[in-house]
Amino acid sequence: MRKKYIEPEELAEVKKLDLLTYLSNYEPNELVMYSKNDFGTKTHSSLHISNGLWTWWAKGIGGKSALDYLIKVEEMNFLDAALLIHECIKANPPIEVKRNVLKNIRGSFRLPYRNDRALKLYDYLVNRRHIDKEVVDFYYLNHTIYETTKDHAVIFVGYDDRGVARFGSKRATEGMDKRNIYGSDKRYSFRLANTQSDVLHVFESPIDLMSFQTLEKMNNREWKHQNYLSIDGATLIGKTVEDTEIPVALEHFLKRNTQITNIILHLDNDKAGYDTLEKIKYHLSDKYEITDKSPKGCKDVNEVLTLKVLSRQSALTR
Repeated sequence: MRKKYIEPEELAEVKKLDLLTYLSNYEPNELVMYSKNDFGTKTHSSLHISNGLWTWWAKGIGGKSALDYLIKVEEMNFLDAALLIHECIKANPPIEVKRNVLKNIRGSFRLPYRNDRALKLYDYLVNRRHIDKEVVDFYYLNHTIYETTKDHAVIFVGYDDRGVARFGSKRATEGMDKRNIYGSDKRYSFRLANTQSDVLHVFESPIDLMSFQTLEKMNNREWKHQNYLSIDGATLIGKTVEDTEIPVALEHFLKRNTQITNIILHLDNDKAGYDTLEKIKYHLSDKYEITDKSPKGCKDVNEVLTLKVLSRQSALTR
């Protein structure tokens, strides 16, 4: 379990790590080289890294360190971001970035080892998150979720068109640790595609996606006959919606699935969710029919499911 504090000398080391060195060592698949002195990221096309500094033009913010980036761009809290960088440095001391750095950083994405059994996974998803066992079975048997050997966390996997794992999102079964595996390519986030359907359901997380499918099953509706996509979180608008981008996972999915005509959004009931909804509507409403089905009385889709399950259980015990 990750510790909940960081020593002053550890924090000092963390603050020294610049963003280019961090990305090239720990998230190489996210890094894009525009020229020998200009870099960017796949997720945020208007974010540029040059001369030791980074600037996210769409939001009008910038910084130098990787810590600044994780807090301002990835919206991690300070301690989680600092501890994540410290763990990276401790496990694999960073190598200084040289010219033509991309030649040396390919292929570093690696999923954690898979446990032969999945007791913790089923306990967490079925008993604590109230996702239907049939839904969990479907993804487990299709190798898009599994339990790790080391800490028994749940890994949600995304594959490219050739069936190669390119994305992994980790969710602790004990504790609050929630993050992507180093080197994950967000274009291939957790999803279920159906080329025969023109409807796409969009969620912030895999758990919300599976929760929605459980709710559909509870209502005696088909739960895997359409398209279902987790966009790996939501982001704020910043200065103006005109300067924003749609989530990279959504952009990539729509390019690969041209049959889509209807997008149904099931985003979180918070500011980031509202802003992401507005961004998607602004950029895509002229091409797609967009429907907002975000929960209004709950935080997210999983909370809607949890309340419904607990209500049914309470009614049965009366």
